[in-house]
Amino acid sequence: MGAQPKGPVMRRKPRGVESTRSLETPVVAAVNPRLKIEDHCLRVLLRKPELLYQLDRKLEEFGLIPLTVEDFEYTDHQLLFGVLRLAVEQDETDHRQYLVSHLPDMVSAFANDLFAQKEAAEINDDRLLEDLLNRFLDLRRTHAMMNVNQLRFLQEDEQEQGGGNIKVYQEQALQFTRLLRNLDQAKHRISKRQT
Repeated sequence: MGAQPKGPVMRRKPRGVESTRSLETPVVAAVNPRLKIEDHCLRVLLRKPELLYQLDRKLEEFGLIPLTVEDFEYTDHQLLFGVLRLAVEQDETDHRQYLVSHLPDMVSAFANDLFAQKEAAEINDDRLLEDLLNRFLDLRRTHAMMNVNQLRFLQEDEQEQGGGNIKVYQEQALQFTRLLRNLDQAKHRISKRQT
């Protein structure tokens, strides 16, 4: 008798047992579009960190706050952006050197992946800035809409329970509604410039 080849052991199903796999729907991994947008924005900012100042200025022109870590939903994105912000604000070393030396280990591989990804073509800084601005406005709008919807449900629950905290929820909803109006006005002004 020859030796059996090493490898995974395959076991057969007992006869008469139907496969439940064929009845299940196939598993499809859905990728949150926000993840891709955040990746893109970070990739651009890592390659051209000087755009961060211009982006902040544009946001302030529209009455909006500069970019913060809260503009990112994913923890690794928040950590990376936080170090990127510090790199841009310091002037002792090159931005990339600062990033490499100050990135937490848990995001350094992620940052290297972003650096390694190729852009389709070199795009001028004005177009990149406009693209980043539009994407961050969209991300903020999505975030604000989610908060307004959550607050609406909280208000309904609070009304059913007596309404003690309803004023707090209403004030927060009003703040997010104002933010949505400012974001929409900013998008409108940008679209007018493009035409």
